[in-house]
Amino acid sequence: MVQRLAHRYHIDKPMGQGGFGTVFLAHDEQLPGHPICVVKQLNPIHTDALEVAKRLFNLEAETLYRLGEHPQIPRLLAHIEEAGELYLVQEYIPGQSLADEFALGPMAVEQVIQDLQGLLTVLAAVHSQRVIHRDIKPSNILRRQEPDQPAGPLVLIDFGAVKALQASPNPDLSVAIGSLGYMAPEQQAAHPCFGSDLYGLGMVMLQALSGRHPMGFGTPATCARVGVSVPQELAQFIDRLVHLDHRERYGTAGEALQVFQTLFDGLETLEVASGSGPTVLPTSPLPGKEALGAGTLGFLGATQPTSLSHRSVEGTSNFALANSYSQQTHRNRQALLNKVRRFWIEGVLDRSLHGQVLLNLGLEERPDAISLPWQITYATPGQSPQPLPAGTQVSHVFDAIGEGRTLLILGEPGAGKTTTLLSLARKLLDRAEEQQRLPVIFNLSSWRSGAIAPWLVKELNSKYQVPQAIGRRWVDQQQLLLLLDGLDEVAPDRRTACIEALNQFHRDYGPEMVVCCRIRDYEQLPQKLEFQAALYLRPLTDEQILAYLNRPEQGLTGLKSLLEQNAAVQDATTSLMELARSPLILNIMVLTYQGVSSDEILRLGHQPHHGDYQHQLFDAYIQRMLTHRPGHPLYSTAQIQGWLTSLAQQLVLTSQTVLLIERIQPDWLAPKLRRCYVAGLWCSFFAIATLLGAQVLAWDRLLLAVGLGSLICSRIFGVYRITPAETLRWSWQQARNNLLLGLSLGPLIGWSLKVGFGFIFGDSACLRNGTCFANHSLIGLAFGATLGLTFGLIRGFSGKRIGNTSRPNDGIWQSARNSTLFALISMVTLYVPGVLIGNTKASFWAATGLAFGFAAGGGEALIKHTLLRIILTLSGTTPWNYRKFLDYAADSIFLQKVGGGYIFMHRLLLEHFASFGEENT
Repeated sequence: MVQRLAHRYHIDKPMGQGGFGTVFLAHDEQLPGHPICVVKQLNPIHTDALEVAKRLFNLEAETLYRLGEHPQIPRLLAHIEEAGELYLVQEYIPGQSLADEFALGPMAVEQVIQDLQGLLTVLAAVHSQRVIHRDIKPSNILRRQEPDQPAGPLVLIDFGAVKALQASPNPDLSVAIGSLGYMAPEQQAAHPCFGSDLYGLGMVMLQALSGRHPMGFGTPATCARVGVSVPQELAQFIDRLVHLDHRERYGTAGEALQVFQTLFDGLETLEVASGSGPTVLPTSPLPGKEALGAGTLGFLGATQPTSLSHRSVEGTSNFALANSYSQQTHRNRQALLNKVRRFWIEGVLDRSLHGQVLLNLGLEERPDAISLPWQITYATPGQSPQPLPAGTQVSHVFDAIGEGRTLLILGEPGAGKTTTLLSLARKLLDRAEEQQRLPVIFNLSSWRSGAIAPWLVKELNSKYQVPQAIGRRWVDQQQLLLLLDGLDEVAPDRRTACIEALNQFHRDYGPEMVVCCRIRDYEQLPQKLEFQAALYLRPLTDEQILAYLNRPEQGLTGLKSLLEQNAAVQDATTSLMELARSPLILNIMVLTYQGVSSDEILRLGHQPHHGDYQHQLFDAYIQRMLTHRPGHPLYSTAQIQGWLTSLAQQLVLTSQTVLLIERIQPDWLAPKLRRCYVAGLWCSFFAIATLLGAQVLAWDRLLLAVGLGSLICSRIFGVYRITPAETLRWSWQQARNNLLLGLSLGPLIGWSLKVGFGFIFGDSACLRNGTCFANHSLIGLAFGATLGLTFGLIRGFSGKRIGNTSRPNDGIWQSARNSTLFALISMVTLYVPGVLIGNTKASFWAATGLAFGFAAGGGEALIKHTLLRIILTLSGTTPWNYRKFLDYAADSIFLQKVGGGYIFMHRLLLEHFASFGEENT
């Protein structure tokens, strides 16, 4: 970039980089005072967007020139071509955008009325020049800072997306441009009109009144539906602006302005209530990006084509969080980002089978796979599948969608959907900063029913060890960018409900999402996702397959020869080439048949009359991985296949993809073994109750107490659900709050237990004696107060942070550590007062504290898990050292480690192992 443009404009510093170019802050060296200006340089990141970018760039210059010296439009100072580069020089607007103001909360109705008139005025001037802005949104509207006005006039910026109406428009040049949430239905269908700008303006006003983003309004968006309380005239006016049918809106902004002035005659006498308007941020003599506001940088990619054949710009979401975070919040965000990267990028993507075949997958636009949230259908050309230009990446498409972006990725089994999703995640993680959403990967297979939001909170807790309070806040505040894999892995009878839940979540929260699904499973569903775009991963071509195999050092001449023969014969019974079109299957072939001749391949596996060749290929792959593993085998082939078969069957039955050892539940057991588990658990509760009761009861009264205690334990802790403990840290605030609660309720509970216990199991006559009753009451109050103190100390350890480590079965080991620590604290805390009181059994107090602390720290989960693992081992379902076996299977390229969990290398391999059990059955 030159330092001085046209020997006049000195470039001071860059302000930002976007899909179409760069924005710089500059000053004019020829005018007195060297006034500040803004320079836009055309420099698209992707060369296939160059022609579109040039057209929009030149059109912006022409539009600004035609609009002239309007006080609510930035003046065009120069349109320069220098050294083969294009530049626009524009007036600098001091102030902040409406997006910044909206972050402060809803606006007063009086301010909204005043702003609406101002925006209608400038839009009327734009429409009078036969120009459609096409990107009306808060970040493209600046409030000019005036020295003598707390709330200056609004300025409409970023004319890089305008469309000039022509007598004979060329439909081939019309693309859908705008920002999601503010785009009218006809604009999304690439047929904008003047009413499209009015729709965007109406959405901006609804956002001003409600303080919410339009993506969460639902359809149709009206004042009543959004829940804003305004005068009836204003509500009717805004409702007409945002009508779904453009024919029901006003024809132009000029027409709307006339109606508005009639409704609100005398608007000039209205005054905005003091303090009702947002405060305008001050600007420095040489402002930075913050002072310019989001709107000044609108050129940076917010107005991009949304027709996928034109999408090649790399932008970022306009989503912004708070300007600063506490140290702990920042740490939690970084911990989650590190886990996503370590679990999925380093643990899965970098080691995936697909990574062995570095081929560029072709992309195909599938507009018929998604459903617009409006009940309006436009007969537009090009609704059939359309291949995207070679080299187009999913990240380009996702970036081009803009704010509120949602994308569906479809493909055949083994086509690379998960790999594509993880590749997108890698790029999003590389860009992740304080002001952007956190990209997080989830697998929909664990969704059962209900709303998506609580499911996300549970998944964050179980998969990433995010405390539920933090996860709930992140979901509610839309701080996550959701990458959802495996819609086809949801149980078939629940998939439609899952789509409905995703659509409802999208309406309620307006998140950014990517969902992956097998195309055949998706096409069978009666309902579609209400997303902005859908892509299909095209199979590998013959040329790609043979070119990859045509490397002598790979030792794949036998496989290549066999595939060439198969392609020439084109026999349906020998569809080797068709199988190889899947990147996964091609990788399996490479790993299985490396260094093997074509004749040997036929002898080893290719026997069409013996059934499905894919099934035989996986058999050969398993044998190859087992026989070629270096070192002495730790397990026999039968053990490996048996345990992996059991694992695959359990994952299929429970609709899971990731195995977390600590999350293994009793539903892994057959009904008969489940009864053994319940009996063993009851024996454990019985033993604990006996330990406590024997301290204070005679043996003739012990049975009733033990039975009652066991029943209470089973009701409190449950039988069929194992929930490991969280990673804990000390919190003085938590301790203080819970100490107050414990010391308030503890004495009352202790007194009630002691007196009630005396009546049931002791000498009721003693309690009728005043001295004896007072003695029992004193002991009960002391016991309860001590128990309350113990409760407060234990609750001071809170799970309000995200752990940095995640090892297999770490949840159970954490339960063991927590229960040991809490048991010691409780035992000492209760034993000492018992000794000091003297007229009660200190051993009972100590035993009670031991049991209380053990249970509070997650000891019940430890007991349940240990009992379950013993039964699974004795039944042959799993080995006792399950972690060691799973690591061995991962080293043998059957599984992959995902943080503290394990997944099969691919779902097809999981289904193959699961089929062993079906055959045996």
